[in-house]
Amino acid sequence: MKKRLFASMMAMMVAAGCLAGCGGGGSNSSSGDAAGATEGDTYNWKMALNSTAGDNAYDTAAVFADKVKELTDGKVNVELYGGASLGSTSEVLEGLSYGVADIICESVGTLATFTPLANIDAMPYIYNDYDHFMNVWYSDLGQEMKDTIGEASGFKLMGGTFRGPRIVTSTKEMHNVNDFKGFKLRAPNLEMYLKTWQWMGAAPTPMAMNETYTALQQGTVSGQENPMADSMNYAFNEVCKYWIKTNHVYSCNLFIMDANYFNGLPEDIQSAVTEAAEYAGQEVSVKQLEKEEAAEAKLVEEGCAVIDVDLDAFKAHFDGFADKNFPDLKDWTDRIKAMDAGE
Repeated sequence: MKKRLFASMMAMMVAAGCLAGCGGGGSNSSSGDAAGATEGDTYNWKMALNSTAGDNAYDTAAVFADKVKELTDGKVNVELYGGASLGSTSEVLEGLSYGVADIICESVGTLATFTPLANIDAMPYIYNDYDHFMNVWYSDLGQEMKDTIGEASGFKLMGGTFRGPRIVTSTKEMHNVNDFKGFKLRAPNLEMYLKTWQWMGAAPTPMAMNETYTALQQGTVSGQENPMADSMNYAFNEVCKYWIKTNHVYSCNLFIMDANYFNGLPEDIQSAVTEAAEYAGQEVSVKQLEKEEAAEAKLVEEGCAVIDVDLDAFKAHFDGFADKNFPDLKDWTDRIKAMDAGE
């Protein structure tokens, strides 16, 4: 209730600002009823983002904004609000139906508070590489997951961007599963991540990303886990000498809209938004591969230790993880693994 109250208050403030600054109302603001839109209507949307330029989600959103404007001949204009300026991810998701924002680019896993099905995003060791990831998310199975998670949570999910495999940055050297026993690291406050590290015998510690750098400096935690390029963006190379390529999760960023609002849009706008989302996801995914390679080269140049581990041993350690902890996701887990062309 607190989140919804906050979202409602935010919506009223945003709406007041729009009325004062641009006349607001009607189809010029998606806070209204999209079902009443006509062919000549234009849409000025607010895109909520946690990050700023250079981050995977932000860059995906920028490509999307340009593409959807092109596809709709300027009918849809998207303004990016980075740095969580419209609220935290949870606040924005709760407030999409109130007009706090019109669209957000975030990971599938952030919807786990709405439906446990979204936990599939962070299931450990179900992808082997970039090609496997892209084959899944741009397949019938990928669309099935987006549709099923969306219907269960009340959102429309579109696109799918490769973020790079999550690795561990640490203040101490580690090479195998046993090295992680008792290891205290910052982890997202989501059930899948917490259970993953508990399964490893580690001590996951939920905390905000903007607190993590200081926590590593002060020794409150000894590591954190994120894609390599993202970890470089947060300057963790300044406080973590060891970068362990556990590659435990391949998370997916996508576009999220309130389902009722999206379904009320004209069909041509729906099609353009979906096409733009898929275009942006695939464009930025290719660039993310290049960013990951560049990040690793820079780490080595700076004297950080980039450690390859025996991934087969880590995968073997997680045998039975889905069955025991997330049996409702077992079918998707098996089907995802089966789509690896390299197997």
